[in-house]
Amino acid sequence: MVAKLAVFDIDDTLLASNKMFLKSTLTSIKKLKQQQINVAIATGRNLAMAKAVIHKLDLNDFVLCNGSAAFANHQQVHEHTLSRDNMATLVAAADANNIDIIFESLDGLHAHTHLNEQTRRVLHTFRAPAVEYAPNYYLDNDIYQAMMFYPHQQDANLPHADEFSFVRFDVNGVDIIPKVGSKAQGVAKLAASLKVAPENVVAFGDNQNDREMLQSAGIGIAMGNAAPEIKAQADMTTTDCDHDGIENGLKSIGWI
Repeated sequence: MVAKLAVFDIDDTLLASNKMFLKSTLTSIKKLKQQQINVAIATGRNLAMAKAVIHKLDLNDFVLCNGSAAFANHQQVHEHTLSRDNMATLVAAADANNIDIIFESLDGLHAHTHLNEQTRRVLHTFRAPAVEYAPNYYLDNDIYQAMMFYPHQQDANLPHADEFSFVRFDVNGVDIIPKVGSKAQGVAKLAASLKVAPENVVAFGDNQNDREMLQSAGIGIAMGNAAPEIKAQADMTTTDCDHDGIENGLKSIGWI
């Protein structure tokens, strides 16, 4: 039997726009598992933020922090953390511009600042877990990615180290991730650990941080709610996250 891997972004892909699972999505995941197809998530969330989805779908495999960490059968098979020197420079600029910044470890969120109301609204949208106030966390701990909270007009005020990519996930939120890393890199590490050939990987996504993953997967499927430039990176487009996009996409390629 040929080993296969189906990988899904979470927000506005696996989850509908109301942050709930469609019945058709849950049924589709169950059908994949019944065929012994590996099922994984590839998300910008860390483990703490993704845990509810992992438990709901009973997943063994997951790519976290925009590809900076990957787990196969609950064992970590890949990690890529941010350098402390470049993070210190970015923190200083955030302080100078009154921008909230949160450091992400695998299992927690650690705030450099006392969060303002705008930041709290963004976190609430994604049902983020409690955030620890730990202003100097980045000095002595591994950081898989960071989140900063500001509108795009402030981009020019911040240093963009060659190491970092700034990937916007909200009008007021940006992920800071390793430039050489991406969900594609994490998925590749996961697939290799599961002995799945690249051509037997299907990936679903909708956002900027899914771009490389959709390009590199054997079959990249963009959600109907994705922006045109994201759809352009995929092999095909399914219906949107509120209208059975996962089920329709898997049916169209004959995986369910």
